[in-house]
Amino acid sequence: MQRDAWYFQEDIVKTYESWYEGKYKRADKLEKALLRQLLNTLPDARSLLEVGCGTAHFTRWFESLELECSGLDLSHLMLREAKKLWMNKSLLRGESARLPFKDGSFDVVVFIACMEYMADPVKVLTEASRVARKGIIVGLMNKWSLPTIRRIVQVKMGKNPFYKGARFYSVLEIKRLLRDALGARFQITHWSTTVYPRIFGDTESSLIPFGAFLGLAVELKGVR
Repeated sequence: MQRDAWYFQEDIVKTYESWYEGKYKRADKLEKALLRQLLNTLPDARSLLEVGCGTAHFTRWFESLELECSGLDLSHLMLREAKKLWMNKSLLRGESARLPFKDGSFDVVVFIACMEYMADPVKVLTEASRVARKGIIVGLMNKWSLPTIRRIVQVKMGKNPFYKGARFYSVLEIKRLLRDALGARFQITHWSTTVYPRIFGDTESSLIPFGAFLGLAVELKGVR
């Protein structure tokens, strides 16, 4: 646990939600479009847990799709902001590698731009498969994209503390993690990337996997 990480810094956390109305507004729209596609490949899902929910920005959006939603995060500061925006809802502090829920508590478990900061992603995915009945959705900062390459370079130069200690994944690497965590107990129902440079328009594609946001939907097989 990195107590000096940005999500434990109050001044940063207080402004985090505003990023979605500023420089990340276009990305937010495109990411949600892809997330909706991924969710549609896991039919009849009624309940959802977002792990690493932060300010519950995406958790609240999933709720607008008529899902029963809960959020979990390691940062008490993030959860404090989330509770201001999503009052009287199911928000819990906890660790992604030790989820405080019974087996099969939710239809779907979701990770959005948070697995990059998790020390043991195989254990995290194994835990997600334990509490999920139907599947897992993973959204990542795509390692094969120009924005992520820029972030990696910045960190190596001692800049951009937001990504210090972060580990980025390509589609091949996340598939390998899923195999390590779940063996043969899963099937990828859809994967794609989105948030390309504006010159390419508002699109998503798995044929040209270089969009800044990488999303996968995983159906769990023979779990319950």
